[in-house]
Amino acid sequence: MVDLLDNVKPRPSDEAIKSERVKEYVQLMRLHEALERKKNMLYEELKEEERKEAFEALSNEFNLPPHVTVRDAADIMSISPQMVRRHCAEKKLAAQQTFEGSGKWRIETKQLMDQPNWERFIEKRARIKDQSLGLADEMLNQLQEED
Repeated sequence: MVDLLDNVKPRPSDEAIKSERVKEYVQLMRLHEALERKKNMLYEELKEEERKEAFEALSNEFNLPPHVTVRDAADIMSISPQMVRRHCAEKKLAAQQTFEGSGKWRIETKQLMDQPNWERFIEKRARIKDQSLGLADEMLNQLQEED
């Protein structure tokens, strides 16, 4: 972690910062912005096959579902659920209606990787995975104690 911060160049305005913790925080924010720009640039350069490969790798690591709900897609895209339904109906999103006329759609997750809140969705899935693993470990411990 410290090695990464060494790569963030100090700016003249940093001299006014007295606290080392504040300096570290500011450096982390700059690093975050630089990483975000690099990530977006790399994603734009990926070919379709590489995007599929990236999605598969993320799916395995964070237990991503192949399809998401309208609500999840709305959160990921930062638009209303109604707009997501409209995009689905207009075939702007790869999706299947679960029951004709119901307004419920199964939306392919992989097409949402370039959307504004994709990282937040990944973080949510990581939290769910961690909680599930924690619960499973706790249940195994209880079962072992009973034996």
